Amino acid sequence: MGAGPSALVEHIGFQVPDSATENSSAVIRNRHFPKELISVPFKDEPEIDTCFKIFARAVEKYGNNDMLGHRTIEADGTAGPYQFESYATVSKQVDRIGAGLAKLGYGEGKTIGIFGINSAAWIKSLLGSWRQGCVCVPLYDTLGAESTKFILKDADVTTVFCAHAKLAQVLDVAQDCGITTIVQFEPVSDDDKAKAPEGLTLMSLDEFMDSGDADAAATPCAKDGLAYIMYTSGTTGNPKGVRLSHGNVTASVAGLIGMGIEILQTDVYLSYLPLAHIFETVMQILGLCSGAAVGFYQGNIRLIMDDIQALRPTVFAGVPRVYSRFYDKVMQTIEASSWVKKTMFNTAFENQLDNVRKGTRNAFWDNLVFNKTKAHLGGRVRLMASGAAPLPAHIMDFLKVVFCCEVHQGYGMTENAAAAVITPGGYTRAGTIGEPVPCCEIKLEDVPELEYTSSDKPFPRGEICIRGHNVFHGYHNLPDKTAETLVDGWLHTGDIGQVLEDGSLQIIDRKKNIFKLAQGEYVAAEELEMVFHRSKYINQIFVYGDSTQSTLVAIVVPDVETVGPWMSEQGIEGDFNVAAKDPKVRDLLLAEIKKEGANAKLAGFKVPKAIFVESDVNELNQGFTIENGCMTPSFKLRRPQLKARYKAEIDKMYSQQ
Repeated sequence: MGAGPSALVEHIGFQVPDSATENSSAVIRNRHFPKELISVPFKDEPEIDTCFKIFARAVEKYGNNDMLGHRTIEADGTAGPYQFESYATVSKQVDRIGAGLAKLGYGEGKTIGIFGINSAAWIKSLLGSWRQGCVCVPLYDTLGAESTKFILKDADVTTVFCAHAKLAQVLDVAQDCGITTIVQFEPVSDDDKAKAPEGLTLMSLDEFMDSGDADAAATPCAKDGLAYIMYTSGTTGNPKGVRLSHGNVTASVAGLIGMGIEILQTDVYLSYLPLAHIFETVMQILGLCSGAAVGFYQGNIRLIMDDIQALRPTVFAGVPRVYSRFYDKVMQTIEASSWVKKTMFNTAFENQLDNVRKGTRNAFWDNLVFNKTKAHLGGRVRLMASGAAPLPAHIMDFLKVVFCCEVHQGYGMTENAAAAVITPGGYTRAGTIGEPVPCCEIKLEDVPELEYTSSDKPFPRGEICIRGHNVFHGYHNLPDKTAETLVDGWLHTGDIGQVLEDGSLQIIDRKKNIFKLAQGEYVAAEELEMVFHRSKYINQIFVYGDSTQSTLVAIVVPDVETVGPWMSEQGIEGDFNVAAKDPKVRDLLLAEIKKEGANAKLAGFKVPKAIFVESDVNELNQGFTIENGCMTPSFKLRRPQLKARYKAEIDKMYSQQ
């Protein structure tokens, strides 16, 4: 039995003395930084205070290290091994991109759009824009035409760097948005040039790099200058542009490093989460701090396991939905195994989980079982990060045991540059989000209308508010919304949290997604969906309650990989989309919901009394998708859209009760 990677930690967080008020809890800071909030990644190099300075430092210190990698395409069309460019090579190209922007007269504060899947060209375009002090406006790869048009107009973008796959979409809105220059990552064909309207310049990235003056000076901005206007995907209305300075982003990175979460120069990171999302942004900048390598996925999420085997990453970031799929895959394999293998896995898991909770691992169980499961992610992952949504406790325990690595769950939002609260190394309690990162502090503010107060027993509860160096500079062109969200320097998150006896923070509700039933009870939809999603038969679920009704209903998307075999056993044959409408499937899913509700000891009114089975799924087995408007690009449910889409089914379920 060997020691774990971090000393066991039993109590976290530091409550600032005499900081509680009549309507809020004490201010909570990181226990290692009780008297200060840090803002720069390197204590001995305080001048490194912008994202571009972090990159320049990496080039100087780690010039020969691999930086950006992509998979080659073989003659037969299959993806080959990863090929990497060094920091020094990338730096020369970044200088040329910056020179091209300087030729256009672009400098500090000028906005640049970047549109495409994660790629080396994406990152080079970003760094080139920062070299000249420009502001990046990233566009989600999955954005539709209307959202694309809104963002480009709202941010006053006139130059867009994009992948060929997005060229037609940009050309469609170019004239309406005032786009004057499009730089395509790939070579531009004559056919593409013929489609460009008069007055618009379309060129390849290589051509753009050749367009500038070789001696064009870099004009990067200071830490208070904007690095991004990053548009949140939004569950209602138009996206909101979050104004993030270089200081905001570097402060979040500093916070991670301050907690001992460092990426090493020998590390390799797989980039597949959207670069338009702040979580991926911070992971990339954190890697730059130490000269680590980044390998980009092919662009097809269905092929990501192949990319993982080719890259063999040492650092992996994901959202709970991704990790839930890992869990489902492994557990399905175990369930289909012989009694002997199943018993061996369960015994090994229970014993190793007990060890992990004590801060150790038993090499016997790793050699017997878990080195094999670890190989599913390439065999080298030493660090996992989870963000964007709460990670269920059983999934976090599973990841630590089965993949033999540290797992850090983070909490934050675009408005605070991702990092607010994180589980520290050595802290083994699952189901919480840890303690504040040392670049910010938090407090819980009373929400009396929902009966959450800082004086609640046994644990203080309230809306999580964040203040610190990573808190944003307001919403672009939305002063009223900014004033509503930023109050006296405190960012109001809309999330309800509680501080447990060991000082850790736990998310318990979402202020905006709480509704009241007819009898007066409040229901938190997201909390319930997390509980019901534990069923292996449920892939997606939308819980709904009407204030004029006393019960809940739900729309459920079955998991094809588990429900499909179950239907075969039941003699239900045919195309899944049709066969899954069999009443037996509905009864199975409703029974699963009741079972998980009972396991979680939910009150009866919190368990849906009726469900509708959505069996029309896409190639990713999703019924709620970005394309049909039911999910945001960061995989959050768009509740108003779901309510509208399933209005007839919801009305029918209530009418039959």
